[in-house]
Amino acid sequence: MVMVRALVVGLALSGAAVGLASDAEAGAGSTRLGVSFQVPPVWHLTTGRINGVLDPVTVFTISTFRLTTTPPSTGICAPALRRAWRADGAYVQLTEERDGASRKRMLRRVMRRPKHFRLNAKGAGGLCTPPNSGELTFQEGRRAFYVFYGFGRNASQGTRAAATSLLDNLRITPRR
Repeated sequence: MVMVRALVVGLALSGAAVGLASDAEAGAGSTRLGVSFQVPPVWHLTTGRINGVLDPVTVFTISTFRLTTTPPSTGICAPALRRAWRADGAYVQLTEERDGASRKRMLRRVMRRPKHFRLNAKGAGGLCTPPNSGELTFQEGRRAFYVFYGFGRNASQGTRAAATSLLDNLRITPRR
């Protein structure tokens, strides 16, 4: 009985550690960790970590390509993104700084959430992804967030607009 419980707990923890990928229905709404969002049509939702970073906590990664998060990463880079990368693809990852001291420092230094996000990076950005990737920070409702994003060199304007719309339409529950 103890061995069965250990196996179940181990499987549950390994699933949480590597993240869960799913194909959300076109336009499907989701809520995770107090953040509501809409997955763009034909994009893929991955919950959990895709790199080895524990804090900030990953709220979601949404990409135009399916991510396979095994084997799990141990560093700041996201090998799953690099393996799945496509020249016409894109990804958006939202993470939240939840550690008390780090969150307080971040809240003092980052801007409030913009009404409209601008995803116009021209250099390599977060998660060690190719050029046209970037990183943004913002706060809302006493919560502090990072956005990591990237576009393949052949990503369409529609793909870029879908990524921006995803961020513009986030609904964030304030921290209590």
